[in-house]
Amino acid sequence: MRTFLLTTALLLSSAASAQVKFTFGTANRETLRFGKADCQNPVTVTWTRTIQACDRLTLWISTTGACQASVDTSKGDVPLDEVSQTTFLNSTTGTFNLDRALLPYGTGGCGGVAEEKTFTLCGATKQGDWTNICNTAVSATSAKIIYDGKPPATPSVSASSGFDRAASVTVNAPSDAISGMVRVFLGADEVRGVEWSVGKGAILVEGLENDVTYEVDAFVVDEAGNQSEPSARVQVTPTKTYGFMDHYGRSGGQEMGGCGAAGGGVAGGAVLAVLGFWLFSRRNRSWLEQ
Repeated sequence: MRTFLLTTALLLSSAASAQVKFTFGTANRETLRFGKADCQNPVTVTWTRTIQACDRLTLWISTTGACQASVDTSKGDVPLDEVSQTTFLNSTTGTFNLDRALLPYGTGGCGGVAEEKTFTLCGATKQGDWTNICNTAVSATSAKIIYDGKPPATPSVSASSGFDRAASVTVNAPSDAISGMVRVFLGADEVRGVEWSVGKGAILVEGLENDVTYEVDAFVVDEAGNQSEPSARVQVTPTKTYGFMDHYGRSGGQEMGGCGAAGGGVAGGAVLAVLGFWLFSRRNRSWLEQ
């Protein structure tokens, strides 16, 4: 009797802990987040089972946040194509394609909803009980699907002049942004575009003309691919950065030649002063470019 009870307990424990698991895409994520740009693109779902199943795998989408024991259309569940018994029992893992357009978005459909909606991918199968009768229901581990149709908040930008044929641009991005684009305009024409990732610090935009006033803006993109509105534009004017001899000449110095040209006196002091100023400017510029 003790052996019978122990065997029964082990079987029930195994059934309780066993599961079927879902992951999404090649990254095998347990949560799928996407936006409007991916509405028409099916996603690959991988299923993995750790039980000795004896039935097909039924699949459905729930909007209630939790999976019932089986699909319930009266609560808004959406049935999906099942994994056949033959396919499910012949392998411990497999895939199927989920059509994102089938998710119950409500009015507007996928791409027409500018908000966040959460769905749950559910599944169920059966395994044999201790008498080997195929009647023990097993629910899959639910997986979360998040449709994010809400764009990030509009960023703000600031730009620093004083760089030779370049400008340093800082973007104040919202917390859900992961990347973006800095754009440089001359009049109505976009002349430069620099992609950047959040957390990289100031962006150095090069290839500009000195003493020309440009306008700069930026937009950001979130994980779901939603793009924000562009920021307000700010002006920036690149300025020539003079080298040592340029600063020396502009200070009234001249090339004297010889080993002791900067050895002392007014000329030597001017050279050293200009050299110090030039090194200080270069050091500041190097720090800003980091």
